[in-house]
Amino acid sequence: MTFRVGLLAAAGALALVAQPGPTERQAVDKAAAERGRRVYSQFCINCHGNRAQGTDQGPDLIRSVAVLHDRVGSELAPALKKLPNHPADLPADQLADLSHFLKDRIEYTAQDRNAAREPNVLTGNADAGRAYFNGAGKCASCHSPTGDLAGVGKKYPPVTLQQRLLFPRAGRNIKAAQVTVKPPSGAAVSGNLDRIDDFSVSLRDSAGEYHSWRRTPELQVEVRDPYAAHNQMLDVYTDADIHNLVAYLETLQ
Repeated sequence: MTFRVGLLAAAGALALVAQPGPTERQAVDKAAAERGRRVYSQFCINCHGNRAQGTDQGPDLIRSVAVLHDRVGSELAPALKKLPNHPADLPADQLADLSHFLKDRIEYTAQDRNAAREPNVLTGNADAGRAYFNGAGKCASCHSPTGDLAGVGKKYPPVTLQQRLLFPRAGRNIKAAQVTVKPPSGAAVSGNLDRIDDFSVSLRDSAGEYHSWRRTPELQVEVRDPYAAHNQMLDVYTDADIHNLVAYLETLQ
C-alpha cells in the first residue's frame, strides 16, 4: 500500500519566519527502531497490525499525519494521551523508540527494500499525471520536463524514481536550508542551517564559521528551506496523485 507523502511538486522555497522544529525528516536510528519494535509489539500490534498498516480494529499508522509529523515523540505523546485505551504514560525514551520504529516502517514501505522482485509502481495514468504536474500539483512552477527533469525516466528505474521523488532529500547534491538570524542587537548573520529547535538555532556562514544562539522572543529567525513546499504537500497528495505523477515522470526519457 502506497502512503501519502511528498513528491517533486509545488512552489519553490518558502520562508518560514521564526518557526521552531527540525527542517529535515527524522533520521532513523536502527537500534532505537529495534527497541521501538518491542514497544509496538507490546502496546500497538493487536489493533494496528504487524506492519503498522492497520486492521479492522485500528487505522493505518504509515498514513497517519501525526506519525508523519512526529519528531521522536513530539506528536505521538499528545496523541496517545487523547485517545482512549492507549498507553498515555509511556516514558520519553519509549516514545522516541516507537517513533523511530514507525519512521523505519514508513521508509521500508516506500522503498520495499526486501521485496523478492521489484513491485510494479507504474500503475497510474501518465496523462493524468501530466495534467496534475501542470495544474493542481503546481509542479511546473519549479520543475520542467525539458529542463531539470529531462531524461529522469531513463535515469532511474521506476522503484528508485518513486523513492527519490518521495524523499527528495535522500539523493546527492542536497540543497541546504538557509537561515538568517537577527539578534536584538548586532548585525544579522546568514548561512547554512545547522540545527533549529525550540531552544536554539545554529548555522555555518559562508566562511564555514559556526554560530549558535539561544531562542528567545527577541531573536528573529528566518528559515528558507528549499524542500518546505514538499513537506507542506504531505497532507495534500492522494495515492492516485503519486501513482499518476510517477507514471508521467517515467515517460520523460
